[in-house]
Amino acid sequence: MNLSDLSASSPFLASDDFTAGHVFPPLVVESISIQEVPTPGKKEKQPKATMFFVGAKKGWVMNKTEARKIAKEVGETKNIEKTWIGATIELQVVGDVRRPDGSRGNAFRVQSVAPKQTTSTEPAP
Repeated sequence: MNLSDLSASSPFLASDDFTAGHVFPPLVVESISIQEVPTPGKKEKQPKATMFFVGAKKGWVMNKTEARKIAKEVGETKNIEKTWIGATIELQVVGDVRRPDGSRGNAFRVQSVAPKQTTSTEPAP
């Protein structure tokens, strides 16, 4: 049994399940919603913005900093549950990051963002 097996039933990605330096293949945003998420140091689950990707089994719980990086590249801060759909995100796992509870460990960081590809309805010249 591996430690990561203990979180196998979680619907969310956990950065500690991956080694620092791990880079995910480009992930296409399928949906974004508010999910109740267990938070270290809190008795009750907290509502957090969670991104789900095409073909992925688990969602990624975004923090504000990483969401701002995405917004900067996509150019949208309103109605993100609709406007970010189809964008391509590249995530990397980085190590030795200070967490809100003061501990240190792995964390996800957005490495690149490509806005949704739009197709023109006008005929080619």
